[in-house]
Amino acid sequence: MFYNKNVNAPVFDANGLALPGTNYLAELYGGPTPEELAPAIDWDGRPVIGSFQTPGYFGARNASAVVTNVFAGAFAWLQIRAWDSRLDVTYEEAAARGLGGYGESPLFYARGGSSGGLELPKPLLGLQSFRLRPTTLAVLMRSITQEADHVVIEWNPGFKAYQLQETPALGEPWQNVGEPTTATRFTTSTTNVIGAGARFFRVIGFLE
Repeated sequence: MFYNKNVNAPVFDANGLALPGTNYLAELYGGPTPEELAPAIDWDGRPVIGSFQTPGYFGARNASAVVTNVFAGAFAWLQIRAWDSRLDVTYEEAAARGLGGYGESPLFYARGGSSGGLELPKPLLGLQSFRLRPTTLAVLMRSITQEADHVVIEWNPGFKAYQLQETPALGEPWQNVGEPTTATRFTTSTTNVIGAGARFFRVIGFLE
């Protein structure tokens, strides 16, 4: 659906580097007007979301995409929206955080194929490259120490709230530890950390 030899529009991060790895996702939106864009779906009603198997270029398993509020074979306004899925599950949720790490292509106007398999899906002719917004969530960790039978994680202040996250291996999805907090210190039992094997921690800062 997303790949076509006549469309060459890689997606970049805020520094101009082609988006690497499957942490980044891209989704197609469409509608009869720029104000009526909605997620496209496949024939089973699922969102058409692609991952970046090749740096800068995304693809999806879906063979075609349906813009439900535009007639088959008609023109529609289209847009690709991309985000770092480590920030949140959907584009809307990642954008709502206001922390960057998401972006949208310029709007473009293209004609779709016919329904019922009579015509192949049309390529995304008119799609242009774009960049994600800078991510502004890095929090500098101060220390990770053991106090008696507890592990204490501390980080530097500077944000209104914080979310501690962990992962068993770099490159794996990050998981939230507890709820967002205004504190700059987290304490947990050593059995929760040491007994679970090696883990990596990071802290995400929230501006609001």
